[in-house]
Amino acid sequence: MRKALTVFAIALSIAIAGAVNAQVPYVQIYFDENYSQTGVPCPTEPVGTVQSTVYVVGHNFNCWIMAAEFAIDYSTKLTWEGDFFDTDLHIGNSPTGVAIVWPLPKNAFGPALLMWAGVTWECDTCEGNENTPVVVMPFPDSGLVRAIRYPDEFVITAVGMTSLICPTVPTNETTWGKVKALYN
Repeated sequence: MRKALTVFAIALSIAIAGAVNAQVPYVQIYFDENYSQTGVPCPTEPVGTVQSTVYVVGHNFNCWIMAAEFAIDYSTKLTWEGDFFDTDLHIGNSPTGVAIVWPLPKNAFGPALLMWAGVTWECDTCEGNENTPVVVMPFPDSGLVRAIRYPDEFVITAVGMTSLICPTVPTNETTWGKVKALYN
């Protein structure tokens, strides 16, 4: 009996640890096609002359998905020009809320490109534009950022992330002695 309880306790602790360590699904905007830049400076060319693409990517869904919905607040430093999808089954647009359906489920076990959008930059320097957010927002009708899992149609709620135009890193002046003291 004691051996059975020990095995049960170990199995239960593994199950709980797995649930605690589960990653939260989120949707992030990237400024590059490699999905590595969530913060960029304004281009140095004249305002309104630089066109670019932003990529909307789902992370940590860890399943096949058949639909997604969200909205994007592009801020005043990016003018939205249009959305692009790898499916014809979508309604709305990213600034006001977009719902996307894929006829064949999309692999979301890794980073999943949900859509991309054309934008025009409305800034040419970071001065006065520091930490300008570009935010994935909830879909207006549901109030959620979410995806639908395939095949059981389970609703997965996600977190909308913020990307930054002209990100700054806060710093504090200090001495070498104080830095060394951190490691003693």
